[in-house]
Amino acid sequence: MRWIVRIIAVLIVLVVGLVGLVFLLPADKIGDLASAQLEKATGRKLTLSGRFSPTIYPVLGVKTGPLTISNADWAAEKYMVSAEGASVGVGLVALLGGGLEVQKLVLSAPVIHLERNKDGVANWELSGGTDASDAQGADNTSGAGGFTLNKGSIQDGLVTYKDATSGQDIKISEIDVDFSLPKSAATALNGTAVWNGNKAKVDLSIADLQKLLGGDVSNLAGSLSIGSLVASLDGQVKVAPNAAPLINGQYDIKMPDLKALSALTGASLPDAVLGAKTITSTGTLMASDAGLSVVGKGAVTLNGLPIEIDTEITGPENWAETLRVELAIDITGRDAFTFSWAGLVNGKTQNADGTISFAASDLPKMLKAVDQEIGFPKGTGKTASVKGVVRVRNGKNTLSKATFSLDQNSFRGDVELAFDRRPFIAANLTAGDLDLSAFASDETGGGSENSGNSNSGWSKEPIRISGLDAINADVNLKANSIELGVSKLDKTDVNARLRDGSLYLTLRDVRAYQGALSGKVSFRAGDVVSFKSDIKANGVQLEPLLGRLLDLHRLTGAGNTTLNLSGAGGSLYQIMHSLSGDGTIQIDKGSFKGIDLAAMMRNLQKAFGGFEGATEFTSLTGTFNMKDGILQNVDMSLISPLFKAEGKGQIDVGEQNMSYTVTPTSLAKDANFSVPVDITGPWNNLKFRPDLGGLIDLLSNGKLEDNKAALKAKEDDAKANAEAKLRKELDIPEDENAQDVDLEDAAKKKLKEELGGALKGLFD
Repeated sequence: MRWIVRIIAVLIVLVVGLVGLVFLLPADKIGDLASAQLEKATGRKLTLSGRFSPTIYPVLGVKTGPLTISNADWAAEKYMVSAEGASVGVGLVALLGGGLEVQKLVLSAPVIHLERNKDGVANWELSGGTDASDAQGADNTSGAGGFTLNKGSIQDGLVTYKDATSGQDIKISEIDVDFSLPKSAATALNGTAVWNGNKAKVDLSIADLQKLLGGDVSNLAGSLSIGSLVASLDGQVKVAPNAAPLINGQYDIKMPDLKALSALTGASLPDAVLGAKTITSTGTLMASDAGLSVVGKGAVTLNGLPIEIDTEITGPENWAETLRVELAIDITGRDAFTFSWAGLVNGKTQNADGTISFAASDLPKMLKAVDQEIGFPKGTGKTASVKGVVRVRNGKNTLSKATFSLDQNSFRGDVELAFDRRPFIAANLTAGDLDLSAFASDETGGGSENSGNSNSGWSKEPIRISGLDAINADVNLKANSIELGVSKLDKTDVNARLRDGSLYLTLRDVRAYQGALSGKVSFRAGDVVSFKSDIKANGVQLEPLLGRLLDLHRLTGAGNTTLNLSGAGGSLYQIMHSLSGDGTIQIDKGSFKGIDLAAMMRNLQKAFGGFEGATEFTSLTGTFNMKDGILQNVDMSLISPLFKAEGKGQIDVGEQNMSYTVTPTSLAKDANFSVPVDITGPWNNLKFRPDLGGLIDLLSNGKLEDNKAALKAKEDDAKANAEAKLRKELDIPEDENAQDVDLEDAAKKKLKEELGGALKGLFD
């Protein structure tokens, strides 16, 4: 500011001092004299062109033609200052008395180019010098020989600023400003301009401009509006050469939204804050070469949520040079969340070190305020918190010694956060006992027609999981246990990769049901949820596993299985009806509860007597294929101490029922026959029944042929005796012709009667 006043003062002195010369000297001579004086004072050359026109009425003065002031030799623009002309009017009485009273000064279409090169040198750093008398004549505006300005005006001005060290490029156009330098009143400046396409207005009052320019403290009050942004300051200001300005006062900032700030800075704002409305900030500002202190309170309404902001900024002596400050900020979203930061921020390098604390008492309300929505399952995503130590270097943010919580679940570990196309999170976390059962539960709970238990079918409630595409992540998690609702995991070591809304889980070491799980699962969120899995289970106890997953409690034993399944749908019902893939199963030393196949071999009544006893086995193996929720198996092999059996059939997972047949293939020594068993019905009410058709075939197979062979042998040995014996044995009357009797049909009839008696004896 000092250099601007210096140039204006020299111009005024020169132009007014030459008023009398206008009548005596030619224009080119006047221009040479004025240029020499300005070059002596500033080191820059003044060029005046056109005519000099004296004015007598209404005030004594002079009008000039176009004028220019040379620029630094390294600058991009030829002239530092140029104008279409100037008009100056002075008070004759003051001039005759040795004073200089400028009643009017008008600069027409001035253009000022300000520039800083890559070495930090500014073109307004003037190299010229003045002697004591010159300095007094140019800078002293009080007392004899000084000057005052009743009214000054800049019409249609332009100021440009380019900084090669920071890349800043600022243009202020359409400058229309009125100003004054009265003898006893405060200096005033008010006017309008256009900054980055936004209309700006300034209204400034300086109590004592000469003190301010002389390095002393002066009171200052003013306001600046750019677009809808309005900022004001009321306090004390000191401007000293080669030192940071001193400001001590009360500031106030208001704007209806962030559009003005974005236009002012030229920076694009995150979508999350575009909904900010009614923004205010007020506080105290103390800035000098001794340090910086800003204490303020602010408020904003973000997408309908009232938010209060308390800020405290402190800086050391060199804060203006380094832009390193201590920042403490507390943000409170009414009945929704709190956020605190305390630490060091470097404005030049964009680095930061500090601690953060975040707690959301109403997480959905907070996410709505920042225009985000995550489709948490019902009953989840209510509260959250984060605490830790933050370090920002080269755009990479690390959070160490951190604790996190989501609802009742807590985690510990280190996190890295980077911003590219979308935020990326890398984390190593540990946890105790996690309860994620709510994420696997249905909307309505048990007992409704859409409940997910086996009594009423899978839930048909829509599954819509959104928001996973908001970030990418790579997370390692170790936990003591994880309750999933449909199952429970013990010690767990997994890796989760989130990319563009798809989740990829690697089960590195998961302990569950006294066994171990490993493999991979991929998951795609959205209105239609899809997944793929390739999992191996070793030594897993089947009764608790199948009981939690499918509500089946009849199969016991430790099993090794492989599962390669996929599915998709908008509800659990649709997903279960879409399951496709294959797998294997191998179980050692187990049992089927509710059916005793060994007992059924001895007494068929056991087959109709309900679920009693158990079938012990030493091995159960098989493979399966699945399509559209229906599992097919044709190679089940069952080995028991008393028998061996094979099985085949289907399990309709989507409809929760099955149709399966188990056929014993070898018997114990004391068993007379084998019994095929059909297992049918819904899972919650399975029926175990013998296959009677198969039983008759097994019982009759071979005996009919034995009887026929015996009859043929007797006929060969003694046809007559055999015929007589057969007649007697088959109750054929003696008077009936033997040729009219089919002995084979008679034998079959007799055999069936004997078998009927045998079956009747089995139930006695």
